[in-house]
Amino acid sequence: MPGRRRTRRSAPTAPTRPRLAHFRSDGTAKTRFASRDEADRAAFQARLDHGRELSSYQCQMCGGWHLGSRQDELW
Repeated sequence: MPGRRRTRRSAPTAPTRPRLAHFRSDGTAKTRFASRDEADRAAFQARLDHGRELSSYQCQMCGGWHLGSRQDELW
């Protein structure tokens, strides 16, 4: 039709999450644990082996469990 302008629509994009969430600060991949119990046991072992205080948290990206050194609930 004359005089009618068509606009191109871009495909909707999914919300993006930072990909860095699955990597440690040194660039290596985080270990994913299937359950909180498994992650807590690994944190306990890390404390025995290395003296590091780690805590488990559920990842919002993958649904698995990871270990972290932060103690607050901002994860």
